[in-house]
Amino acid sequence: MNTATRFLLENMALRVIGGKVPPYWLFHDTELADVDSAEYDSVRAMSDGELEETVRTNALGVPMQLPMRLKLEEAGAEEWLLPMEPMVSLTGQNIITRRHVNKGRVRGSIKERWAQDDYSITVEGILMGMDGKYPEEDVARLRSFCEAAHVTVLNPLLEIFGISHMVIESWDIPFTSGTANQNYTLKAQSDDIYKLLLTREDLDL
Repeated sequence: MNTATRFLLENMALRVIGGKVPPYWLFHDTELADVDSAEYDSVRAMSDGELEETVRTNALGVPMQLPMRLKLEEAGAEEWLLPMEPMVSLTGQNIITRRHVNKGRVRGSIKERWAQDDYSITVEGILMGMDGKYPEEDVARLRSFCEAAHVTVLNPLLEIFGISHMVIESWDIPFTSGTANQNYTLKAQSDDIYKLLLTREDLDL
């Protein structure tokens, strides 16, 4: 990575992580030399790979705050970074068992938290053809993930909730204005990895 590219990515990374970057037209001001550089040290210490990972940009070169990557669970599969950052919505709920018993004058039921249900995930986004043509290749690639159903997903929001796999239940590819645009909506459920055969060590845990 050349020095100019590194400089630009460092400034973009500072904005992503909340650092203060002076406007470029003030760089000639000698007073900037007195600014405490402690907040820049962590960015300067990043490797080129870490810097690129921090500053993920979309197909238009705009930094993405919550990029999403999908991967098929098959040998030799490669991750696909969605070219435009989608909107990700998450809904969770507990499975509550309500028991109605005779309690005299006390109203209501006895609630028992039986389990935590799967998370419902909604992914809404757009695919755009950068050459002004319909994004046929990206739509075909999205289709492969939809029809595979079970995929690996990497997204900062989902990672907070411990979600790394999801099962796509339905998808919508609606009519979209513009010859180079295609909206899409994915409806999915979180999926955890379960061990159906337990060993004695598993039971001891």
